[in-house]
Amino acid sequence: MTVRLVSRLLLALAATTMFLFAGPLAAERGPAPDARAALDRFVEGLETFTAEFTQTVRDETGYVLQESDGSMQLGMPNRLRWEVTEPFPQTIVSDGEDLWTYDPDLAQATVRPLGDAFDATPIAAITQPERLDEHFRMDVLPVRDASALRLLLIPRNEQADFTHLELDLTPDGDLTRMAFRDIFGQETEIHFEQSERNASVDEAAFTFDPPSGVDIYRP
Repeated sequence: MTVRLVSRLLLALAATTMFLFAGPLAAERGPAPDARAALDRFVEGLETFTAEFTQTVRDETGYVLQESDGSMQLGMPNRLRWEVTEPFPQTIVSDGEDLWTYDPDLAQATVRPLGDAFDATPIAAITQPERLDEHFRMDVLPVRDASALRLLLIPRNEQADFTHLELDLTPDGDLTRMAFRDIFGQETEIHFEQSERNASVDEAAFTFDPPSGVDIYRP
């Protein structure tokens, strides 16, 4: 699996293998009321979410494989524009039906249908709030920052390609961090800054027109 940022976040849409993480803590306890309430506040009435992000990918030993920066625009349901600006430009666009991945350095674009596999991806945790309990078991993790709440989400779907997902929220429901570990042991940590809920987003952001000369692949 590539370590170039967003493929790790959303090409889980096409993955069909999963290690089912079955921690006794998550199985026996539910999330603390304050943490779950913060998540509910975040998703309640959510139509769009925009933010700048920094992402760090580490291997199973903790060694940093890649650091990258970019911006995201999320539209409900299942629409996304994720753009990496540094160090390797990359654009991922979902219009709710198809997922495009564009690598300008390679002059290549890949398009595939979202399909049901989207249900078991990290991004589904915030794009399908009405199905959170269906898709995930939830618990709370301690954090040093007293102003932060951290939820642990463990996918129920055996076809998910990540073992667990962490979401950091403020008590008033602002999403500040997302982190997950894939089935290969690599960890991806994303910090959101300058975030805004329900900002006006041009619908054109969720469409992709391949530039002239780009090779298009349809797996």
